[in-house]
Amino acid sequence: MTALEILAHMLWPVSCPVCGAVAELLCGTCLRSMLRPQLPRCLWCGEPAPCKIHGEGAGGGAKIRAGSVYEGHMKDVILALKYGGYEATGPRLGRALGNFFARPDVDVLIPVPLHLKSKRRYNQAESIAKGLGEVWGIEVRSAARWTADVPPRAGLGMNERLALSSSAFAFDENITKIPGLRAGFVDDVCTTGSTLAALAKAAKACGVSAACAFVAAHVPPVR
Repeated sequence: MTALEILAHMLWPVSCPVCGAVAELLCGTCLRSMLRPQLPRCLWCGEPAPCKIHGEGAGGGAKIRAGSVYEGHMKDVILALKYGGYEATGPRLGRALGNFFARPDVDVLIPVPLHLKSKRRYNQAESIAKGLGEVWGIEVRSAARWTADVPPRAGLGMNERLALSSSAFAFDENITKIPGLRAGFVDDVCTTGSTLAALAKAAKACGVSAACAFVAAHVPPVR
């Protein structure tokens, strides 16, 4: 470690969780290296897209796009963001995803809301959405909220996750009153896709078009 690196680390005592570079909250080179093209998933059911049920027509073309698989260094980064207090990595991750994916044709980005039982002082999905919105020039609005005190998603089995109903979410009236609003949803991780599907269905029920969703990483569905 050079004297300059030691000084930088003393002034900003952080290091990249991937390569260990000091004074780097999340090394850009490492972050870009973690992003890999993933097969899209159907927003309505989480299955590989286009799925047999929803296809491409009548809104069935809405997809979940993931920047990586939830494993290795990407998993470490997301866990640090969610549980390690590294809030500032969220916008960096979002900006990297914004440069990785083409800008979607949406009017607003809506992050998955923070769970009612969460003690986190920030919403990791919102922090990622802010980075995406910055790159794409799209407004980010935390317009969704949980209406049901359901168990936290982490640690639940597949059947419990899939049982989530769209009634678990509601949207602010100032969003639902905008005619023809097209929304893109943002979350950190997609496992079964049930949370995003429930959010999309709740949006559709109140007149908001669910156009797409973006996540930093996903657990690929078993084909």
